[in-house]
Formats: sequence, C-alpha cells, structure tokens
Amino acid sequence: MMPSDFWSVIGSNVITSRADVTAALDRVEQRLRELDPPDLVAFEGQLDQNLDALDLSSLASIPVELAGGLVLEQTTDHFLYARCACLLAGRETARSVLEESERFSDFVAPALQSAESLLYLARKEYEKRTGEPMS
Repeated sequence: MMPSDFWSVIGSNVITSRADVTAALDRVEQRLRELDPPDLVAFEGQLDQNLDALDLSSLASIPVELAGGLVLEQTTDHFLYARCACLLAGRETARSVLEESERFSDFVAPALQSAESLLYLARKEYEKRTGEPMS
C-alpha cells in the first residue's frame, strides 16, 4: 500500500466534535472493508508511521483546556488519541500540524478522544476476514 492509498482510506474530514469523529471512523471502516488482508496490514503500518511522525514534544506539550477553564497536560493516552483525531482530519491537516504545531490544539479536546478507535479498525477487519489476529 502506497502512502497515498493510506490517505485515500482516511479521506479528508472535519473533526470538531464527537459526532464528526464517529462519522469519519464509519467512513474509514467502510473503506477498509474494500481492502484485502495484505493491504489491511499495510494500512496498519502506514497508520503507525503517521502516528510516529506526529509524536513530537511540541505537540505533546499543548495543554488540554476543559470546560470551566481547567487546563491540564496531555497524558500519554490522550496524546495518542489526539494524534488519531489529527490523522482522521486528513493528509493536509496532518501536514499543516507538522508545519505549525499550534494547529494541533484543535485535536486535544476531550470530545475527540473517541478517535482512539482508529487504532483498532484495520485489525478488527483483518481478524473478521482471516479468523486470525493481525501480527
């Protein structure tokens, strides 16, 4: 799977609410159903690479602002799920975050943490098709 194929599966999505995340995940899940098992494995590898590309201290240090004005640091899990939300927004958004780290603040909102499901979609589809866990 070419990197461009990864982004074709992800698409380009507005990610500003839990409903946006759910809709984007549904679209990704539908596109993953069209891939054969080797491409599901390749998608998982591309997902890991893109998450790693966003694993920057400049992004991890962006605080989470909660309702009521409480400001907290991102936990390791929160940061991972925020990176998933960023990837769900699409290639151009992910590139823009790499160029201007302050843009990542759009993805640290607690309402976007359900983007965590992106981590499991290809694995679930692979197991459904092959009867074996993805290794």
